[in-house]
Amino acid sequence: MKPKDRVETVAKTKAGAQQEKLSSGKEPAPGARYTIPEIEVEAIIENWPAAPKKVVQEVMKRYGLPNEATPTMLVWHDSGPWKRTIVTSDETAHDFPTPHTDYISQTLNYDVPPEKLPELAQFDGSLIVYRTAGQVTASCDNEGANLLTVNLMHDIVTGKRTVDEARAEFGEQQAAWLMNREAPYTEAIQFAQPSEGETGYRDEPVMKAPTVRQTVEKVKDVLTGRDG
Repeated sequence: MKPKDRVETVAKTKAGAQQEKLSSGKEPAPGARYTIPEIEVEAIIENWPAAPKKVVQEVMKRYGLPNEATPTMLVWHDSGPWKRTIVTSDETAHDFPTPHTDYISQTLNYDVPPEKLPELAQFDGSLIVYRTAGQVTASCDNEGANLLTVNLMHDIVTGKRTVDEARAEFGEQQAAWLMNREAPYTEAIQFAQPSEGETGYRDEPVMKAPTVRQTVEKVKDVLTGRDG
């Protein structure tokens, strides 16, 4: 891309971010302030496997241009119901509910009680819980399956379904989705989402104050060369 074109792209992106701020009354998320030009996105995914490349194009139609990029990864912030959407060129084999590969991961704010973690691990190995940040991430080969994953996760957490019931329902809804039949769990999040900042667990310190101070001083000594 020519320098002039890059300047125009950045200018348009900044203008768009400012408009979003004015219309919403708040600053856009830091990661969502800029976008990757489409010509650069096309260059990045040119040699990607066919399936992730197709999903990138679908996500762009739905949520616009990505906000971050590496040679193997594209990232969208504040994408629809998701805090973050990531598509990678790397595919991870996964046989539930049928053999496929995972390459699209989508994250939302959600607190999972620690006693429910074993059940969720049994439910779907592609569901990741980040308890400290209060986030969950679902990974699959399409957004509908990720919606299905988090909706059934919520059913397990709230006691509406057992793990076995959720796994069976996953197969039923996924089959209905593939055959263009009604499958509400694949179409939208079925529960109220917490607002930003309402989730997360910072835990509690276990090091006593004097030990912390000693550790800090030791680190300073190492960094300044006073140690040894």
